[in-house]
Amino acid sequence: MAWSIIILFFAALSQAGTHLPGPSGPCRVQATHTKLLDSSRIDPFSPARANRAIMVTSYVPVNCGHTKFDSYLTPHTEAVTDRLFRSYGMPSGTTIKGFQIESGFDPLANASSVDKKYPVVIFSPGLTGSRLYYSLILESVASTGVVVVAVDHPYDASSVDFPDASVIYSANLSSADPLTLNTRVEDVIFTLDQLHENPQLVPSQFTGTLELDKVAIVGHSFGGATAAAAMLNEARFAGGLNLDGALWGPVLERGLDRPFINFGQVNLPQEGNDSWQKIWPRLRGFRRQIQLADSVHLTFTDFPLIRDAAGWPVKAKQATSGLLGSLSGLRVRAILTEYIAVSARYFITGEKSRLLDGPSDLYPEVKYVA
Repeated sequence: MAWSIIILFFAALSQAGTHLPGPSGPCRVQATHTKLLDSSRIDPFSPARANRAIMVTSYVPVNCGHTKFDSYLTPHTEAVTDRLFRSYGMPSGTTIKGFQIESGFDPLANASSVDKKYPVVIFSPGLTGSRLYYSLILESVASTGVVVVAVDHPYDASSVDFPDASVIYSANLSSADPLTLNTRVEDVIFTLDQLHENPQLVPSQFTGTLELDKVAIVGHSFGGATAAAAMLNEARFAGGLNLDGALWGPVLERGLDRPFINFGQVNLPQEGNDSWQKIWPRLRGFRRQIQLADSVHLTFTDFPLIRDAAGWPVKAKQATSGLLGSLSGLRVRAILTEYIAVSARYFITGEKSRLLDGPSDLYPEVKYVA
């Protein structure tokens, strides 16, 4: 994904302490960042042939007693973004630093509310993207009562910061290389295993409350291909949602026998359209193909919300429509939150929202193709 293109539009308009919109659901959200080390696996992209280590963020629903704001990006990801600013000739002082994301929590006030099995979503980002570029959307999904775990794929992501202050930058991996997709699949399966075994992944009061026999998997762009491929390799993934991604690998021939939804822009690039058409007759479970009007590839990230939070004049916002789509950031988040949440609950519990049956007056921007 050409993430660097979007940097052109975050020029000098950010202000220190800019608060990005908080979650839209009835719950507050607590975010936990965790390093996971897979001692059974050598990282195929590591020059030192080290064991594979990844970073994940869990978003869990809580009722907060106060609000806390943290930086939207990690320092190294901010630095990468700022260097891109300079490479495009942006004015001195142009920076993405200063944007903040709500992450309020009060665990003691919420211990008594964690008394049920929570549905779980594992999320995989786009190639060369970052799990953090979806934080606002995933927090909003979690605020509906779903636990979300976002995975970064080192050497694939733009940059991955680890707790020891080390950082791994993108190695410009190719989506056409099977090793890239296979490594991602192993990452998300390992993350699911760790939800069983590693108590640090979620706050302690959530121990034993996660529904892990059936889990939903969602991905954007190459993360959508990761979702489909992971379902082919791991039966615990009960259903998948692909956000505007072309599909790759054996799943195109073998198909899937569990629910799978392709949800993307109207003018899907040829590569994506061909893969969607190829897999459609091979989807043997519940299947849907859905389009979001006035969207483009990066609509399915936090960037529309960041654009709106920057306080740009109308003409400046309109100039970004080719990169981010013309829907407002809040509207995009509302739509994606609802469809991710209802899809996950259907995959896991079998309770199907009418939103999955066809068009809804609540979301006229969503078009059902099949």
